[in-house]
Amino acid sequence: YGGLVMIIIKYISLFLVFCISFYIGNLISKKYSLRLAELKDIKNALNIIESKIKFTYEPLPDIFMQTSKMVSKNISQIFVQASNNMQNDSAEEAWEQSIEIATTNLNEEDIENIKNFGKMLGKTDKEGQLSRIELTKTFIEMQIEKAKVEEQKNAKLYKTLGVVVGLAFVIILI
Repeated sequence: YGGLVMIIIKYISLFLVFCISFYIGNLISKKYSLRLAELKDIKNALNIIESKIKFTYEPLPDIFMQTSKMVSKNISQIFVQASNNMQNDSAEEAWEQSIEIATTNLNEEDIENIKNFGKMLGKTDKEGQLSRIELTKTFIEMQIEKAKVEEQKNAKLYKTLGVVVGLAFVIILI
């Protein structure tokens, strides 16, 4: 009877090892699709900001706060934080600080491109800001294309790798 209990515990442990490995593989692969979604959200936010700057005379903190309500949570926090920071700091400093403390799935290259958006905020006329938005949108579109390629290539890889590593552990432990 004691041997049977040990065998059951062993197989349950092997099953848990496999499930954990599978879960980790899926978690890593999901980061690629989340990054892509966040980049699309940023592009959408830039479109909203561009329209508001073109057609309204609202202050930048208000535009950012309104924009935050139209994007996903991770990207929304960047705009809320930037809007709040603009009470005490310049628009550029507020933007940069909000990017640095945000929790996103973006990579370093994405973050650098997004930080560059803030360089001219509040410093130039309306046309200067609109051209900076256009430039940033161009960079974001390139990042979106890269993210699509990476997602197609790596998402399946990490899911498969999670399964293979889990099976390898199970085989080794049997």
